[in-house]
Amino acid sequence: MVSFVILNYNSSELVRKCVASIKEYMPADSYEIIVVDNGSRPEEYALLDGMQSEHCRIVRKEVNTGFGTGNMIGASVAQGRYLCFLNSDVFLVEDCVTPLCQYLDSHPDVGCITPVQQKTSGCRSRSFRHDTGIWHELVGDSIRERFLPRKFPPRDSILKESTEPVSVMQINGSFMLFPAEKFWAIGGFDTSIFLYYEEYDLAKRLQMHGWKRMVHPRYTFLHVHDASTSAMRRQALRESYVSRIYTYRKYHGMLTTFIYQAILTLQLIFKPKKWYILPTAASRHVLAHSMRHQANGHKG
Repeated sequence: MVSFVILNYNSSELVRKCVASIKEYMPADSYEIIVVDNGSRPEEYALLDGMQSEHCRIVRKEVNTGFGTGNMIGASVAQGRYLCFLNSDVFLVEDCVTPLCQYLDSHPDVGCITPVQQKTSGCRSRSFRHDTGIWHELVGDSIRERFLPRKFPPRDSILKESTEPVSVMQINGSFMLFPAEKFWAIGGFDTSIFLYYEEYDLAKRLQMHGWKRMVHPRYTFLHVHDASTSAMRRQALRESYVSRIYTYRKYHGMLTTFIYQAILTLQLIFKPKKWYILPTAASRHVLAHSMRHQANGHKG
């Protein structure tokens, strides 16, 4: 059985469509759905009424606990051999999950797998990322893909030409399918991360255990990328710096972390519209700048 874990934060209509797509394409009695409401407004939570059923469970949290913590709450009550974490703006367009579970069964060296993202236009989008860090900030991905293609597989050509699974550094976090035992073996989500870069953190720990991360180009899913308000985008962008610095510091030494933060800070100096992020990028206590404090009504 597959346990789908979906977070809801004021996006109940999307969640309803996501759940409906699972019910449409997944074989009966092969799955359960766990929707974790992460402190949504009462009117948004009310839209989830009627969804509770034998195959769909609603878990309500009074405050926004963040992406990682919310998913861990859902995973903790899951019954399936596989855990599939979906964003609320993800919809199935086929049964891509059953064949991926079969692939995981026959490849015990794989710790996580995803299909290829499809945009609403019908085009495929990049469904994995290379290792992030100093070299990513200095030269970007295209140069690394051009000169070191074996280490950094060209993402566009893979999506266009390959039909076989591809081993990558990290898959995108909107659709992540794990064998449950491997997910718990690496400790699940790091709940210190409120939002963003969870897939990088998970990938590093899977890598430490010797388990591959795979993209399967033969199967697809739809990701609509729900729009947010401009105010929320500013907060979200700052949160992305909090998470990227925290995760980099977690796996690298003090010296390289200092260099990494210096590079990020210098980049921001030449972008006046992003100067509000400078205190975060240069901070020694980066988690103190997290949205978690505002979401939970704390100061600081």
